Amino acid sequence: MYDYDVIILGGGLAYVGAELLQKAGLKTAIVEREQAHLGGVCLHEGCIPTKLYLFEARKLFELKNSPLISVKDLSLNLKNLKEKKQRLTKTLRDQIEKLLKGVDFIYGYGELVEPHVVEVEGRRISGKYIILNTGKSYPQKPNGNDLLELEELPGSIKLAGDDPILLEFACMYALMGVSVEAYFEEKSLEFMHPSIKTRLLKSLKDLGVLFKTMPDTPPEAVYWLKKRVPNSQCIRIDLARDEKGHILVDRSYETSLKDHYAVGDINGIVELAHASRLQSFSVAQKLTKGQGFFTPPYKIPYVLYTQPLSYAKVGLTRKELEEKKVEFSERSISLRAFAVGSIYHTEEGMAFLYFDKKGFLLGGELLSRDAGEIISLLTTSLFSELNLDMLSRLCLPHPTLAESLFLRLL
Repeated sequence: MYDYDVIILGGGLAYVGAELLQKAGLKTAIVEREQAHLGGVCLHEGCIPTKLYLFEARKLFELKNSPLISVKDLSLNLKNLKEKKQRLTKTLRDQIEKLLKGVDFIYGYGELVEPHVVEVEGRRISGKYIILNTGKSYPQKPNGNDLLELEELPGSIKLAGDDPILLEFACMYALMGVSVEAYFEEKSLEFMHPSIKTRLLKSLKDLGVLFKTMPDTPPEAVYWLKKRVPNSQCIRIDLARDEKGHILVDRSYETSLKDHYAVGDINGIVELAHASRLQSFSVAQKLTKGQGFFTPPYKIPYVLYTQPLSYAKVGLTRKELEEKKVEFSERSISLRAFAVGSIYHTEEGMAFLYFDKKGFLLGGELLSRDAGEIISLLTTSLFSELNLDMLSRLCLPHPTLAESLFLRLL
């Protein structure tokens, strides 16, 4: 007899699966290190706070650089922004607890100590099903988490690492008027179309970001933004893992041990918050309805939220198609050719769409203002298996950035 039907180890975005489990009548518990961190990295150090900072910084930049608006003594109060972040994360954290009424929250450091058994600071609880959602962490301090705790803008900062997320922090502080040195290897962006990569880096250099190579990183006074590593030290049973410590799973997200699942960053399939949410929903469907689903990694969109232009991709990129030796055609779009490019100050934006020999969409990538919003349309098109003929018939609102991708397909 188990204490719970399902125990979720880690309080990140897998909580969306907990809602479905609870509604289906399964007794469910979420184990999270501390109440103040419910919602995980996404809510507290990742997606939510970084985008809040980025879009506030973009507002400041656009007001300062508008040729039509004159503003004097414009500045950003970093302490006030941090306080807004704290209010926002608390509000969202409280909403999670309200949403999951009926789910038991157990706060404290949890470890999977034997099959079906989680120990939380000396207390043992058992579950018929275990869902591991322990995420990943920066391997070195100080890091991006510390950048979000600053209360005064420094005169300058030094960033070093191999994670493209470094570019978000670089433009964030550059937009705020801080002098930024970025010790970053451009090969970390090899997945991008060469033209996009060149233009993205130029846009950051135009903001004043000074790029240097990682071997030149000074020994101190640096914020490290290296790729995160799996939080797998709390998993103390024998599960199949890769060389980096990710927990290996099958297409049902089940580990090498029956009834034990791993979702999100810890399985290393796609290290994105929305992928974690989708995977937890799939596992919840399997446990409640008998069958989940698997979403191939290439169908999950990726966004790098640099400002004022951001990058997004979904499906296969040009580099991946060439590596796989897939026959494809490429359609390029320059946003400079459209009025909306000038309206939204996106003249430097561009997009590349890839199609197979029958005209079906294989993937796309773009550099644009609000690329994350535009990529959603391409994601839907990819899932719907639309071809060139169908895409060219789409009637989208005018003038918008999204429509620009489809106006040159005929």
